Amino acid sequence: MKNGIYISIRPEHTNRIENLIKNYEFRNYIPRKKIDYLIVYETFPTCKIKYIIEIDDIVEYPNKIDENGYGNKDFNEGLKKVKYAYHIKHLKKLSKPILLKKLREKYNFTPPQSYAYFEKYPELTKLIFNEKNIVLK
Repeated sequence: MKNGIYISIRPEHTNRIENLIKNYEFRNYIPRKKIDYLIVYETFPTCKIKYIIEIDDIVEYPNKIDENGYGNKDFNEGLKKVKYAYHIKHLKKLSKPILLKKLREKYNFTPPQSYAYFEKYPELTKLIFNEKNIVLK
């Protein structure tokens, strides 16, 4: 099974990621387990799981990242008030995003406040990785 977490991201940020404006996701935490993927639940008003992000490096401030990208310079200067930058290696958009209603009813899914490991939702994770996804980046 793949290693990763479910996270929630606001639509304005997922749009920047999808449009290749944002190439790092910034967080105040790093999971205890090694992760390679983020499954993204897009928050209100969308309320759907829409993306799979493959990550590689997680950079801890005060280490620096490439300044090309939304928020990258602020991270390097310590202005973002976050400790970690997750580098977005690849982005996939689900061909059939999964609505919150279905997520709750079928998988007992709760949108994560910080994160949830894949193991918490094994059937959902299996479904998502078996979907035919559209590679965007």
